[in-house]
Amino acid sequence: MMIKAFGENEKLGAIKALLSPHLLSDELKSEMDRYPSQAIIGLGQGGGRIAAELSRFGYPTFLLNSSKSDMEEHKNLIPETHRIVTSSKDFPELEGTDKNAQLGFEIAKENADLYKKVALDDAVQDSEFVWVCVSLGGGTGNGALKVALAYLSKVRENRALPGGKIPLGVICSLPSSDERGSAFRRNALAGISVIQQLMNENKMGAAVVIDNEKMKDYYANSPLKTYGGLEIDAKSYSNMVIASALAEISSLPLLDGRSVFDKTELLTTLSTPGWLSISKHKELRNDENIESVIGNLFNNNEVLATYKVQNAVAGAVAVLYPSSKNISPKIADDVFRYTSDLLDTKVNLSISKNSKLENLTLYGLAVYPSPSVRIQQLREELSQWEQLEKEQEEAKKQASSALGLDEFDDFFSSGNTTVRRKKMTLDDLEFEDNENKPKKAKVADLNDIDF
Repeated sequence: MMIKAFGENEKLGAIKALLSPHLLSDELKSEMDRYPSQAIIGLGQGGGRIAAELSRFGYPTFLLNSSKSDMEEHKNLIPETHRIVTSSKDFPELEGTDKNAQLGFEIAKENADLYKKVALDDAVQDSEFVWVCVSLGGGTGNGALKVALAYLSKVRENRALPGGKIPLGVICSLPSSDERGSAFRRNALAGISVIQQLMNENKMGAAVVIDNEKMKDYYANSPLKTYGGLEIDAKSYSNMVIASALAEISSLPLLDGRSVFDKTELLTTLSTPGWLSISKHKELRNDENIESVIGNLFNNNEVLATYKVQNAVAGAVAVLYPSSKNISPKIADDVFRYTSDLLDTKVNLSISKNSKLENLTLYGLAVYPSPSVRIQQLREELSQWEQLEKEQEEAKKQASSALGLDEFDDFFSSGNTTVRRKKMTLDDLEFEDNENKPKKAKVADLNDIDF
């Protein structure tokens, strides 16, 4: 399925404000039949919201959630047949899991056939790459991650790239310190463990991590507003950033230039098991220190997780420049050299020109073997919250004991009830020969029901 040219896509909405001008160029429009095909699968509420932003670009998108109401917010973007409710026979009254990832896992196993059906859908099997989106702090999506990835990995083996790399990736978000309680952190760490294990087994490619802790600090200073003046909330903005970033790097193989980052190189990078960082530096000036720019490109990102920038397992750097200006060969050489030195791995280089650009723009991709530095912070926060919750439980027990009301513990037991009443009938008001009439059952006859 070929996606529409970006300038003709009426569903992009506010995300247009984040897109690089080169996506709207005529030269890109004429090459859209070569744009890498991608399918999107959103798990749970948070994953569904990430997936919904990606769906704006025309990618076939599926949502799976135990809460139908969570998915209804996306009904204008994603058809009903692709919004799949994973209900539970064991817990028919539940819609959602209240951040209980273990319950989410049980519900996902119960709905295994639905996950198999999505994995076998033609849109998923025919796509050149598949992204699974999930919020790792949640319960429904995080709980379903192991089930969904198991089936998808098996199916995507049929599209394995040279070297056996599986074109299957994960886009996941980590909770911020503002999200209260141990459950968020325990869920997130368990989800990271699932992803890392699949990477170790070469059953998936790269994972992109949205760090909501970084987003919290960055976005407070400069919130995005729509053309109508409506302010976009921080988490929606982070989802828009990752969606626009993926659209932009996916366009790189379509651009004309002296050194091309072709589609195979892009898909191979995305399919490399590890933790993927994507970043952009706009308006590179000729007088800027290139080494410093490259350091900032790979070390700083407004929403994606931070990594120890060393010993990458894959890397790429792209230089885009305006068609109206020539780029100094020295700039291109320096960009490649400093990137290779920093990442200490093989680096793919792209040097392209575009009619819509006004300034030099850089893109950096790196795949690292270890999760982000935020993981250790989550471990520390988990320990702190577990201690705090233990203290809160102990304080509750002490408060109860301090009341000195132990003598009332059995006050509401059934044996202490002294008065029982029954609903009266006309027979109860008959006074003649009352004793010879058969007695009716009384409420007291139900005393065998124990409360």
